[in-house]
Amino acid sequence: MVQEQRTSYGRWVLALVAAGAVVRLLLATWVRPHSEVPMIEPSYIETAGDILTLNFRALGDRVPVYPLMVALCGLNPRAVWILQALLGIAASLMIFDMAFRRTRQYLYALFIAMACSLIPELLLYEFSVLTEALTNFLLVATFWLISRCEGAEKSHFRYAAAVGTLVSLAGLTRPLMLCLVPVFYLFLVPLWPVGKIWRRENLQRSLGFAIPVVVLIFGWCGFNYFRNGYFTPTTRSGQQLMDQVDPYVYLAPERFATLRDVWLESRQQYNPSGVLTSEEVYEGVLAEMQKRTGKTAVQVSHDLTSLALYLEIHHPMHCLRRAELGWMQFWGQPSPDEYSWPPDGEMRLTAFAMAMSNFLLRAVKGTFVILVLICIPCALLHRKVFDKLDYLIFAVALWVSVFAAFTEYGDNRRFCVPLYMLILYAVLTRIWLWVKAASEKESGLT
Repeated sequence: MVQEQRTSYGRWVLALVAAGAVVRLLLATWVRPHSEVPMIEPSYIETAGDILTLNFRALGDRVPVYPLMVALCGLNPRAVWILQALLGIAASLMIFDMAFRRTRQYLYALFIAMACSLIPELLLYEFSVLTEALTNFLLVATFWLISRCEGAEKSHFRYAAAVGTLVSLAGLTRPLMLCLVPVFYLFLVPLWPVGKIWRRENLQRSLGFAIPVVVLIFGWCGFNYFRNGYFTPTTRSGQQLMDQVDPYVYLAPERFATLRDVWLESRQQYNPSGVLTSEEVYEGVLAEMQKRTGKTAVQVSHDLTSLALYLEIHHPMHCLRRAELGWMQFWGQPSPDEYSWPPDGEMRLTAFAMAMSNFLLRAVKGTFVILVLICIPCALLHRKVFDKLDYLIFAVALWVSVFAAFTEYGDNRRFCVPLYMLILYAVLTRIWLWVKAASEKESGLT
């Protein structure tokens, strides 16, 4: 009986792998003649080249994990796509395993995994030299590990160390994910009631989780401190926070006059209409700021961080309004391409399919937000409507959306891409469980 179950399980896994591979190969034949589709961030390739030549002067500009992966691929974007495609298929397999263990239904688990594997926006990021695909894999791997080990008779130390390692790697791939370190720690080691903290298993989990976090994250920050003089995971914090305060930089006091005036002059010079993105403004003003202040690029970034934090603290309503806009973008504000008419009047099938898939994805994310709002009173009233894994997914997605809204502003919708698989998994499994519970209740009444 066990052998038959394993054989059946293997067939479903094989079907999932084959479907994911075929769709990605077909998509590759379409992407090749459309060279504008893959997005390539040159700084990742430059940083990967620095790693290969053992030149660490500017390495702090980017966190190291993704450039290291690009370096292992030989700086070849095609090799990066192949590796990211394999990671996407592997993530869908973990989603399948999680869904099957939750629903005990092969077909529905395959449907969930296929839906996660074939998200068009995520597939396009697999073709790109950007961090979304790798971050997605690391987050899914973290939740898969938790679903397999939480509550089982496993080594508390090794289990927590594995979770800490995956979370640290995710943070060193996409700095935004560093905000998840305390979330996963609080999940592994509940701090209330206080007496439970000193239990042996909780001490083992605390130590196991802390070791990779200290070695990887604090070790990287220490490396930056010795190279650049700042204990920080990335020297881009100034640019990211300036994205947030860009509309009200003019409110900065006189002690920031040089930075404020250069920023405003550059924005007016390059685009008087104000449509220019803050990233483009930053690239334009960096050299001028260095010239006027006599400081390095890293020092200018540090000063811009101080300027942005001052504005956020002393102008909270402006900060909240900007955060509100970023939070709405995170959860699915349509892009201009989705609601604008094609300039040539020709309606392409691919554009229609992308717009429809994005609409469905926004519906799923809206449902997810509703579930998050439902879970809050359920948790306060101790209603057993959701399990621990549900609450963890809700907490992770909500916290990332809030943290991103207050720390970065730009393509906030992109910040949600690494969470797409987990959001889809949470919504579809919860729908199945509620439908199943309703049908069983109706059968019992009959």
